[in-house]
Amino acid sequence: MFSNGHGTGLIGITTRWIDDSGNGADLAAKLGRLGEDVSDFAIHTMGWIRCTAIGAFEEYSFDARSVHVKGLTALLHRLVDAQAAEATRLRCIEVTTSRGTTKISDDRPDRMISLVLKCMEIANPRAPRDSIRRGRMDSAALLSLQDPVVARLIAAWQASGAALRSPILELMTDAGINRGIKVMVPQGETFQLMRYHGSPNAPWDPATWRGFEGGTLDQVIPDRGMIESVQASTRTALSLNEPLVEFCEGVILASDGLKEYQWYRISLPVDLPAERRSRFGDGGRGVLALLSPIPRSREAA
Repeated sequence: MFSNGHGTGLIGITTRWIDDSGNGADLAAKLGRLGEDVSDFAIHTMGWIRCTAIGAFEEYSFDARSVHVKGLTALLHRLVDAQAAEATRLRCIEVTTSRGTTKISDDRPDRMISLVLKCMEIANPRAPRDSIRRGRMDSAALLSLQDPVVARLIAAWQASGAALRSPILELMTDAGINRGIKVMVPQGETFQLMRYHGSPNAPWDPATWRGFEGGTLDQVIPDRGMIESVQASTRTALSLNEPLVEFCEGVILASDGLKEYQWYRISLPVDLPAERRSRFGDGGRGVLALLSPIPRSREAA
């Protein structure tokens, strides 16, 4: 369960992680690097549990607002096993709630078990801490953006008859477009990135976003809050069958650290080519999405 741990390089100190599925996980492999900002992101946004052992001392850190029940269950099993073995060692649970962070230490596993059980009562796996905030705008807001890339996207969508063909495909292969554009199609409970045009303004570097195409949101995006946000927007656009314009903001784990971003997300439903429909559900439809940073003038305001 706790394989793929990371040693800090200091004798007697070992850090391991429990992911949202309750399994041991390698944080460096998942997010590409380690650091305090990465650890904070894993705990507070991804809902992972950090397990640190320092000699005979063990500390478990998690955020009750974002932790997954499966992760807490794995921690509970570890404490129950320690209780059965009558292991005597000092343990500490560091838990963050909306009121702050609290540390509780004890050498009896049963008391730690009671705390974890209490946290399981309030943990909700379907409602992670909302790291991405979205505000819906009406279609008229498209005109107020005064963004030439947005105008080209809407024109291409209309000219194609809302189908994934020319001139949409030409737009997505235009090296002069400096915005993130993607086509997502339903795949089970998530979405697959069928086509992806990366952006130099994206929070991830080119080496990261070049690997997006062909993967599902669950595979390529480490931020569970971001996944939930994109899924919600995509499902809404499919349901409405019309353009969906949203103003978004939130903290994202960028390639160079945690950063606050603000952007417009424009989601347009599209019909897939006939040769692609057999591979995907939901009637062979997908969503074309443009991610556009907000103008500096608005950001300053």
